[in-house]
Amino acid sequence: MIPYIIKPNSVSMFPAGEAPILIDSSHVNFKDVVESIKAFDFEGALDLARVVTFVHKVSHGAVSISDEGVTYKGTLLTGYLASKLMGFFTEGLPVAHYCNFLDNLMSNPSMTSRNELYLFLESANLPITEEGCFLAYKAVRSDFRDKHSGKFDNSPGVTHVMERHDVDDNRNETCSYGFHAAAYDYAKNFMSGDDKLVAVKINPADVVSVPSDYNNQKLRCCKYTVAFEIKDANDIFKDMHYATSAIAAYNPEENSYFWGTLWNDDEDGPWQS
Repeated sequence: MIPYIIKPNSVSMFPAGEAPILIDSSHVNFKDVVESIKAFDFEGALDLARVVTFVHKVSHGAVSISDEGVTYKGTLLTGYLASKLMGFFTEGLPVAHYCNFLDNLMSNPSMTSRNELYLFLESANLPITEEGCFLAYKAVRSDFRDKHSGKFDNSPGVTHVMERHDVDDNRNETCSYGFHAAAYDYAKNFMSGDDKLVAVKINPADVVSVPSDYNNQKLRCCKYTVAFEIKDANDIFKDMHYATSAIAAYNPEENSYFWGTLWNDDEDGPWQS
């Protein structure tokens, strides 16, 4: 047993020979810590409360936090990715989905693609799904066909795939071959007349390049799935609950957590602008 204090909005634990561990109700594991203490599982309560131990456990050992920073399988993450991981934790958001996202991201075979994706992530807000994918946006015609060629159906539930080597990986070629997706504002501004706006789900492993124009607001990928139509494009990001409610409409068993915005597809290519 260790000394502890439980208040309605905080928990303090005093393990022998260590600094006190203090958490409040914003901690992602606050309720579980309280329940563990009530069950006299003090080691479990400490593990849940400690950022280092908890992140290491939920990532199955892939993600570690030390004095050097945040690492993924021994590789030090960039400041941006590391700060986002810590931000999710300190804001009381689940981090398991973020660890799944890192697994997918690191499965991308191109270091250049991974580095370019960081540019996109920094410039766009991004809902991440529990399976470690993210949502992006695409303006399409009123019949859900792509705006460029009209050949590709972007109705909800449809998946499009092309060979990765057919997608232009040169970010300086701003309009080129590949499926395109974009941040919300970019996608919305690409709409005209009676166009529709759809959310698409993309695995970070399938991202190929981020064109250098438009402040890194769009990307090219080799695969995406149309998740759902956005009915009211004007109010999509009124509050931080959008991501959860929107993805629930697509798949009630899956949650989505805000990272920033996402993508939009202007076309399904092969040629995209």
